[in-house]
Amino acid sequence: MGRILADKEIRGLVGSVLLNADPAKLNPNGIELRLGAHVLFHSTGEEKELGNGLFLKVSPGETVSIASLEQIDFTKAAVDAHFPNCMLMGFITPTTTMMREGISQVATKVDAGFRGTLNWGLRNGSTRDLVLQYGEPIFKLTIFLLEANEVPEQAYGARDTDHYQSAEGIVRSARRLPADIPKNKTVSSSFEKLDPKKQLREAGYPFDHIGTELTTLHGKFELVSNDVLLLKDQFEKKTNELSSKIDTETRTLSERVEDSRKNILEKVEDLFDRKFLRVAGVIIGAIPIMYGGVTFLQGTGLGGRVTGFIATALGVLILALTIVLSRKTHSA
Repeated sequence: MGRILADKEIRGLVGSVLLNADPAKLNPNGIELRLGAHVLFHSTGEEKELGNGLFLKVSPGETVSIASLEQIDFTKAAVDAHFPNCMLMGFITPTTTMMREGISQVATKVDAGFRGTLNWGLRNGSTRDLVLQYGEPIFKLTIFLLEANEVPEQAYGARDTDHYQSAEGIVRSARRLPADIPKNKTVSSSFEKLDPKKQLREAGYPFDHIGTELTTLHGKFELVSNDVLLLKDQFEKKTNELSSKIDTETRTLSERVEDSRKNILEKVEDLFDRKFLRVAGVIIGAIPIMYGGVTFLQGTGLGGRVTGFIATALGVLILALTIVLSRKTHSA
C-alpha cells in the first residue's frame, strides 16, 4: 500500500520533483504550496497577474481560480531519480488558516505522471474582503509513494483526455456542453419558486438580519408603491377630465367659428347680390333712358317724341324697380 512521504523525504524532492518549492514550508507529512502569479475572477472572467509586493483581494461571495507558485513534476523520469521503479501522487488540502477565515477551498489530487502548475478554486464565504499576498502559503501537498503494483499502467499525460498536462498559469476548464440544450432534456430543481426572504432568514447571521431588514424595507416599499399608484390614478383621472373639457371647449369654439364663417359668407353673398343687381339695373335702365332722350331730342314729329318719352319712362321704371328689389334683398 502506498505510503505517505515524511518531511525528510520531501526535502530531497525540492528543486527537481517540486520546482520552485520552499524547504521552509515543509510540514511533518507534506509541504505548503503558495499563491502564484496568476488568478482568474469567475464573476467577471478577468485574468490578472500578481508579483512581488502585490496582494490579491477577493470580495465576499466571490470565487477565483488561482495558480501555484510551485511547479510539480510527477513524471516517471523525474521520480525515478529518487525512487526507482516507483511513482508519486499527491493530495492537496486547504490550510486550516484559510478555513478559520471563512474561506471555502476544495481538496483535490495530483495524479501520477502530472507535470505543470497547479490550479485551485477558492471562494470567499466570509462577510469581509479576503486579502492574500503573493507567495503566501494557502494549500498543503501530501505526497504518496506508489510501489510495485500500485504504479498505474498509464500515467497522467499519456491519454488524449489529459488536458492539463504541462499547465502554466491558469488553464480553463476543458469541459464542453452542446450549444443548445432542449428544455425537456434538462432536469433541475424548482429553485425559481423558492422564497428568497425565507432563505435569507434561515441562512444564519448575517444573512438572517439582512433578510429581516429586506422584509421590513419591502413592506415600506409596498406602502409607498400603493401611495404612488393612488397618486398615479388620481393624476390620470384629472388628466382625462381636463382632456375631456379641452375637447368640449375645442368643439364649441369650432362650432362658433363655423357659424361665424357661414354668417360672413351669407352677408358677403347678399352684399354681392345687391351690388350686382344695382349695377345691372342701372345699366339696363340707363340704356332706354339714353335712347329715349336721344330720340326725343332728334324727333321732329309727334311720333318720335312719344317714342322717346316712352323709352325714357321705361328706363326710369327699371331704375326704380332695381332700387326697390335691391332693398328687399338686403332686408331679407
